[in-house]
Amino acid sequence: MISANYLWGIPLLQIQKINSQFMKSHNKILLILLVCLCCVNAAFAQEVLSGLSHNPALKSQNKIFRTSNDTVVQLPFFDDFSNYIGYPRTDLWRDKQAFVNNTYPILPPTIGVATLDALDENGWVYGHAEAQAFGADTLTSRPIRMDSLFRFDRALTPGDSVYFSFYYQPGGGSKSYPAVEWERIGNHPESSDILILEFGYPTGNQVFAGYEYCDYEVQETHLAGDTIVNPYFLPDTVYYIFTEYTVEGESIMIPCDSLFKPEYQWNLIWSSRGCKLDDWLDAQPSPPRNYFKQIMIPVTDPQYFRKDFHFRFRNFASLEPDGYAGWASNVDQWHIDYVSLDYFRTCLAPYPDDVAFVSPTTSALKEYQSMPWNQFRSTDMKDKYINELANISDEVKNTSYGYKVTGENHSVVYEYPENNYNATPYYQGGLHDYIYHAQPAIDFSFPLDGRDSALFNITHVFHVVGSVGDDCSSNDTCVFQQKFYNYYAYDDGTAEAGYSLISGMTNPASYLAVRFTLAQPDTLRGVRMWFNSVYDDANIEPFTLMVWNDNGGLPGEVLMSIPSCYPEFGETFLDFANYYFEEPLPVSGTFYVGTFQNHDVPLNIGFDQNNDARAHWVYKTTDTWKEPFFLGAPMIRPVLGKYFNPVSVKEIQNLVFSVYPN
Repeated sequence: MISANYLWGIPLLQIQKINSQFMKSHNKILLILLVCLCCVNAAFAQEVLSGLSHNPALKSQNKIFRTSNDTVVQLPFFDDFSNYIGYPRTDLWRDKQAFVNNTYPILPPTIGVATLDALDENGWVYGHAEAQAFGADTLTSRPIRMDSLFRFDRALTPGDSVYFSFYYQPGGGSKSYPAVEWERIGNHPESSDILILEFGYPTGNQVFAGYEYCDYEVQETHLAGDTIVNPYFLPDTVYYIFTEYTVEGESIMIPCDSLFKPEYQWNLIWSSRGCKLDDWLDAQPSPPRNYFKQIMIPVTDPQYFRKDFHFRFRNFASLEPDGYAGWASNVDQWHIDYVSLDYFRTCLAPYPDDVAFVSPTTSALKEYQSMPWNQFRSTDMKDKYINELANISDEVKNTSYGYKVTGENHSVVYEYPENNYNATPYYQGGLHDYIYHAQPAIDFSFPLDGRDSALFNITHVFHVVGSVGDDCSSNDTCVFQQKFYNYYAYDDGTAEAGYSLISGMTNPASYLAVRFTLAQPDTLRGVRMWFNSVYDDANIEPFTLMVWNDNGGLPGEVLMSIPSCYPEFGETFLDFANYYFEEPLPVSGTFYVGTFQNHDVPLNIGFDQNNDARAHWVYKTTDTWKEPFFLGAPMIRPVLGKYFNPVSVKEIQNLVFSVYPN
């Protein structure tokens, strides 16, 4: 057992072994799925946030993910997950259950982490999930050449001071300290949940891995429970049992061959039981507060110095069984960052030699992440950006910062002049706070050109001055795409939770209304919405799509009411469902778009927890409109303009419209 737990390089606690009884529990297979909710009391009206029962980013990417099993990695092995989103890099990692993102963690060492949670590689809650701890995600390295020092043309040995290191954080934290409950992102792992690290290698043996399936045309009609001889195996040796009524001529998938895979020897190296990020922060006597812990482990066992060494992270999660149907959700997140394996290292120098962005950059607009191009005015611009930057080394760095705005064909719209300033190490002073780096002024406006849409790239660069002193350059650049299309958006397109309303009344009636203000009269053509797809489609219940005018800062007269709408789901990466109006609706000034439901089934509307739009929506579950308290933005986007392209839009059929003049 290795004592190797560090808080950004500072020894903190001893590593504990996994309880053997806990390890047995992950083999159970039940059919219980999670219901995750905040402060639920059915006797009172309320807002509810749930996790996500699936991750649309992973579901989409699974269609294009490819692997190459013979890829071998030479030292150093390094990934800080800073320059990509979705599945882990295929040149470094073998599997795809982890989700690489920059919106779930709280102040990581550098922008981007790999998140392990209760969702499988397709982005759905694991089918064997249960209330007891179960095996969930795995993040496995490619084979690593730990047998050779290619730089010196000799064998690598334990005497070469090989260290494996990484940073980690339990989910469910808040940037505020003390934590504000309504501003938490994700869900923290309980004490029965666990994150483990294992070292391993192939034994040279092959083990059974399952079956390959082939198409088979049924020769006659069968009932559930009927049996036929499997034609793909030796005669009268394997049988197929029907699980449902199947008619003659129907094509089914049945096992046609056995599959084998290499056997691996895996050894437990490190583990951490679930906890709250709050507990970590409370244990620190004074700021700066370190939101991630670093683990440094010396690799000294000769069995690992081989040409096919592997390591892997695994997590065990547990679902929370209480709550309403339709809230089976993602829980127990762990975030991993800055994974490094290299030689000639020492635990006396744990700090990376790096300066980096910590969080993604945001919109240049005051209120919106995106808005229609014809509605944009220079007064919509912010006064400044808020950048989260860090020097994670142990010495002062002379840094430079600047940003550039480019339009079509890389035409330069504006360049913020680069300027230099010394950045104090994070462990001494926290985030880099030099005002011209951390809060640069926005001294430009986007040039209007009369077109229907526009797209601008805003590229921010924060780096060490000179050619040395910054080990990783990929985390020095952060790009934001400022989109001016045909819709308004308070959200950034990524949902960290699901938003629902529970009335709790005998005759439930819940309203959600999101406010938008136009610079000039326009035409409302439809609404884009993102819904969390929950277990067993439990949220597929009707709602009424509503449009109101403004009445003193609250929804007033109903301008449009479209009943019998149902949650729909996009087919591509984080795609929205589109509700296209048969007739356009003229709107001007301030208007509201939202939903009405006369039941308490959670609709689970996507909720972006990284952009605070609480000033722009209200809800009603009794007779009074109320302001929300959850930090975030419901993912509801009104579509405006002279035309609406109905490609890939599902039209609402057989609806009764109630349309009132503007």
